[in-house]
Amino acid sequence: MPRPICLRCGVHAAICVCADCAPVANRTELTVLQHPSEVAHAKGTVRILRQCLSRLEVFVGETPDDFRQVGFDPINDSRASALLFPGPDSQDLETADTGELRRWILLDGTWRKAARILHQNPALAALPRFHFASPPTSVYAIRKAPGEGHLATAEAAAYLLNRVEPGLDTRPLSRAMQALVDRQLAQIPERLHKYYR
Repeated sequence: MPRPICLRCGVHAAICVCADCAPVANRTELTVLQHPSEVAHAKGTVRILRQCLSRLEVFVGETPDDFRQVGFDPINDSRASALLFPGPDSQDLETADTGELRRWILLDGTWRKAARILHQNPALAALPRFHFASPPTSVYAIRKAPGEGHLATAEAAAYLLNRVEPGLDTRPLSRAMQALVDRQLAQIPERLHKYYR
């Protein structure tokens, strides 16, 4: 008997959160560069962004050639763009003046794979770069993070939008994130939940 797969998001119906997603009318353009290994990952959060955000681009790849082939070319893009990714030369988003920026680029993958995307794409390193100085606590307990203060891509997008569009209601993203975590935990025996908190 075939597994019940959601035709919208491509994951098993038991962990699908399509019904929990609602529109978020963001004016700020978000571009996600997604590592190929994340595309079919059941715990991935970009599918939440795809269903909720009104202005979102997602490009899958790792190298400059990969991204050029799917239409992402930061060198010839005239939009005022910035990269959200921590590093020694990144600025504190909470106190920086970001009023001139029109597009934000986020990297989606494990921290190691996201760093590899950055390393292999010098055009990204040339962009203004920002990090969160005081991010909210993540609810993304179903996947390991390299340390405190790290957020899933959908959580990072929500917090970013809260900072650059203060009046925007990003609660649909938070609700869908919680639904994703709850549905994933429901597939794990109760006695093991303590390892995911």
